[in-house]
Amino acid sequence: MQDISIFDIVIVSVTVLLGLKGLFRGFIKEVFGLIGIVGGIFVASRAATDIGEYISPLLALENESSIKLVGFIAGLIGFWVVMYIVGLILSKMSSMSGLGIIDRTFGFIFGAGKVFLIVSIIIYALSQVKVFKDKLETNFADTYSYPLLVEVGAYIIKLDIAQATSKVEQSVDQAVTATKEAAADMTKEAVAKKVEEMTAEVTQKVEETINSVKETTTKQEVVLEKVVDKEIKEANEEIK
Repeated sequence: MQDISIFDIVIVSVTVLLGLKGLFRGFIKEVFGLIGIVGGIFVASRAATDIGEYISPLLALENESSIKLVGFIAGLIGFWVVMYIVGLILSKMSSMSGLGIIDRTFGFIFGAGKVFLIVSIIIYALSQVKVFKDKLETNFADTYSYPLLVEVGAYIIKLDIAQATSKVEQSVDQAVTATKEAAADMTKEAVAKKVEEMTAEVTQKVEETINSVKETTTKQEVVLEKVVDKEIKEANEEIK
């Protein structure tokens, strides 16, 4: 017979302690709080642009991304607040009708169950990663709660984390390869552009040098002609 391990005690303690939040809040508040978050994300993600455009004149927003972000946040908070108020009203009505004990009891069950499911998903995800899998199975395979957590997490997720990780790694490798190829192309283009610039610069300097030499040669020819003319004139004068 298996003995209750420290791991089992920790799992049960965490589940019960966090489930007490549901006991104090009640089932109605817990459910509407969850609806507020999940439903808020659902609504805000689809109406973010419209909400953002409605709010943007008040905040002087012009960037489309900022408008959409503000619209999403406002939509999420707005929907959650509405659901929270509805849950609060219904919880008060339940307490006044004498159903407060039932509401709190189901609240504890709902809260503890929610925590247990979250822990199950985390443990299952870790158990599919080889680095953590070996350690978890070595230390906790003989406990009561570990196999149950893995089984429940697997049922909820219904996917092979290892396969998903492999796909992610393949996507990363493809992205890295594409980046390297793009960088190589950019390098080739940059080198070609640099060569063209250097060629143009050298050509320009050569042309400037040739023009300078031509100008110098022309000036020397003019000076030489003047000297020759002067010598001829002086020779003619001596002859006369």
